[in-house]
Amino acid sequence: MSDRRRPSTPLPPRGLTTGAAALTALLLLTGCTAEPGAGTSATAGAAAAEPVLADDLEQLAVGVPGEFGLVLLGPDGDELASRAADRPFTSASFYKLFVAHAVLERVDRGELALDDPVPGSALTVGHALAATMSWSDNPSGAALGRWLGWAELEEFAHGHGFSATTFDPDAGDADRVAMTTTPADVAALLEHLRRGELLSPASTALFRQLLEDQQLDYALPSGFSPGTAFAHKTGLLEDVSHDAGLLTLDGREHVVVVMTDGWAGYEDSRPWYRDTGAALEAWLLDPART
Repeated sequence: MSDRRRPSTPLPPRGLTTGAAALTALLLLTGCTAEPGAGTSATAGAAAAEPVLADDLEQLAVGVPGEFGLVLLGPDGDELASRAADRPFTSASFYKLFVAHAVLERVDRGELALDDPVPGSALTVGHALAATMSWSDNPSGAALGRWLGWAELEEFAHGHGFSATTFDPDAGDADRVAMTTTPADVAALLEHLRRGELLSPASTALFRQLLEDQQLDYALPSGFSPGTAFAHKTGLLEDVSHDAGLLTLDGREHVVVVMTDGWAGYEDSRPWYRDTGAALEAWLLDPART
C-alpha cells in the first residue's frame, strides 16, 4: 500500500499505543547524559559526544524492524545528527519531491505553465502538483512522471547532485513507481529549497506551500505540539514509512528526514513516529542546545 489518497479521503486519525522504548532511546539522542566529571575538560567532553550520539541512534534503531535512516540539519545547514544517511531506501512517495522539482524548474524555464493540461490526466500542471504533493496522489504523480519521462527525471536528479536517487517504472505499476533514494539526497533537496537555491523565488514559494499544505500527518506531526509548523512530505508503503520536511521551532527552521522500512504493516510505524516526533521536538527546544 502507498500514499494512495485523494482529497476526498484524508487519512483518518487513529489511536496510538505507547512506544516507551523508542522515546527513551531518542531522549538519549538529545544529549541527556551525565555532565563530564570534575577534572574533565570541555574539549574532552565534546570529543566523547560523537560516539555516544552514535550509540544513542543505534538504540533508537532498535524500535524499527528494518533500517532507520535520519538526517537532521540545523538552521545554518549544519548537520546535527545522521544515521544511514547514504543507505538507499525504497522511496515510496518521496519520489514526488524530485518530480515536483523537475516540473517547477521547467516552469521556471518557460517550458511549462501551471495551467497547461497534463497528458493522460484531467488536471492542469498546478492541480497535479497539488494532488501529488499535498495529498500524495499516486496517479497524478505517475502522470507527471510519464510526461517528463522517468529516464529523463533520473538524469535530471543526478545532474543536480542527487546521485543516489533512481527511478525504475518497469518494476512498479501504472500508478506507483518503484524507485530508491537516500536520507542524504532528500535532505540536500530540502536544504537547497530552504536556501532558495533550488528554484526561482516564485517556484520556491509554491513548493514550500505544497509542503505546508500536507494532508497526511500520521507520522512525525503526530508527536509534535499543537501548532508546530512542519512543511513536509510523507512516503508510505506496506513495509515502508518515511517523513521529511522543514520543521520550525522558536522561529528556527530545521531540515528533518526520517526513513524507515521493514514494518509488517505501515500502521505499525505510528507509535514509533509519535514518540520520535515528541522527543525530537523536545531536543531541538532544549535550552542547553542554544
